[in-house]
Amino acid sequence: MGARKNLVLGGSGTIGSALCSYLISRGEDVTNIDIKAGFDLRKDSLVPYSNSDFVWFLAWDVGGAKYLTDPNKQHSMMQNNVLICNQVFSFLEKYKIPFLFSSSQMASSDSAYGISKLLGEHWTQLLDGIITRFWNVYGWEEPGEKSHVIPDIIIQGLTKGKISLLTNGDEERQFIFMDDCVKNLYRIRDEKHKFVHLTNGHWIKIRDIAALAGKMLNVPVAFGNTKGYQNKVEPDPIYKNYSWDTSLETGLQKIITKAEEFTATNPFMK
Repeated sequence: MGARKNLVLGGSGTIGSALCSYLISRGEDVTNIDIKAGFDLRKDSLVPYSNSDFVWFLAWDVGGAKYLTDPNKQHSMMQNNVLICNQVFSFLEKYKIPFLFSSSQMASSDSAYGISKLLGEHWTQLLDGIITRFWNVYGWEEPGEKSHVIPDIIIQGLTKGKISLLTNGDEERQFIFMDDCVKNLYRIRDEKHKFVHLTNGHWIKIRDIAALAGKMLNVPVAFGNTKGYQNKVEPDPIYKNYSWDTSLETGLQKIITKAEEFTATNPFMK
């Protein structure tokens, strides 16, 4: 039987909010801790939540490629994530609560984000937690400094009548829709695996994503001249144990629908 009292750290983010909704739909109790709700994991005490049955460690200083590769963000990103790690892992060690740490395919990359995720993975192993490496989970999110490539290109298409990539788009990624992500996370919590790569195994170029979005929005697509970041390593075959219900076309259409609703109620976007 699954845990009933879930503490979701970062439950207001793209994945976190979808996970909270999914857990509630399964009849479980959920407490969301997030800086957007006024709780700062770098310094605020988690002791009041020590009666939790399971902790989902999703909170992190993270964003899309434009944020993660910004040289001016590296120091603060590293500092913020190390502080979060110290606070959360100390809490988990003291109260012996089972937990899942959300890592990333970029944990092997030479960046503040990659290095801090690798630190989190090692800490998780010391405490016998579950590590899940995400491979580009996408869903709707409002445009901003930390937003990701798929919602960004869709907002571009809707508001500017065209999609313009900063790179040549040849970099490849594996994308999974957030609903599929949280459905599989729910499974992972109660299985025996301690390290799971959560992806579908399908590589696709960013230029092909942009071309598909452009076709669906009936807008032109322009490509830049620079090469994008590429970290093409194959996932552990364990990903084949999980299922994926949402096709890329369906996922894009869901984001387009959300983006249309957002632009309709935010005239400044037009």
